[in-house]
Amino acid sequence: MKHLKWLVLVLALMPLTVNALNKNDYKSLNLKEVLTQEEIEPNLSNYKESNDQITIYLFRGDGCGYCKAFLTFLNSIVPEYGKYFKLESYEVWHNAHNAELLEKVSAFNGEVAGGVPYIVIGDKVFPGYAEKYNDSIKAAIMDLYNSKNRYDVFEAMAKAEWNSKVKGILTYAIDGVALVVACGSIYLNNRENKKLKLQIAKLEDKVKKMNTENKAKAKKETVKKTTKKTTKKAKKSGE
Repeated sequence: MKHLKWLVLVLALMPLTVNALNKNDYKSLNLKEVLTQEEIEPNLSNYKESNDQITIYLFRGDGCGYCKAFLTFLNSIVPEYGKYFKLESYEVWHNAHNAELLEKVSAFNGEVAGGVPYIVIGDKVFPGYAEKYNDSIKAAIMDLYNSKNRYDVFEAMAKAEWNSKVKGILTYAIDGVALVVACGSIYLNNRENKKLKLQIAKLEDKVKKMNTENKAKAKKETVKKTTKKTTKKAKKSGE
């Protein structure tokens, strides 16, 4: 019973902390910072980041020509589209942690990253950059901005990871409860078995006592009968 109580206590105190994926754990640059780093003259005189904007996620490498070409394009559309988007850029060539993030994001998207740039806008992925993508990128920005339910890959990943871990915890808890029930059942069965064994032992003792008493009584009757017969014989002999 003592072990059962400890098991119940452990399950009751089991922590439900779940560390879901958090993009703030990784190093990123915003639009102004990455343009400056790539030595692209920022076209941001009327640009201001806000919570209303959608987020473009860019995985890039320092010195990547295609990455710089995409950033140059993005810089060029700021006057017209700047109010709709902001940028989070993750450098992956010299940052192993960011490189791991790219692997996670691309695996989650089902669109393997063969290199950089790897661009994510809502649920749309551009695994590379070429000028022919410009119209599609602008359309993706507007589609996401106008969407009533804006899809964000980091939020989707965090939710999926949370659900997975909570499911695991619940499975563990259910298994634990089943174990507690099983242990409780065994304990109760053992207790009932002990009671039954005790009752049987008492009955056996009672039967033994009755047998002993019956034997003693039978022996006494035998002695009595023998004595009676002997007395009769003695009387006959005297006559």
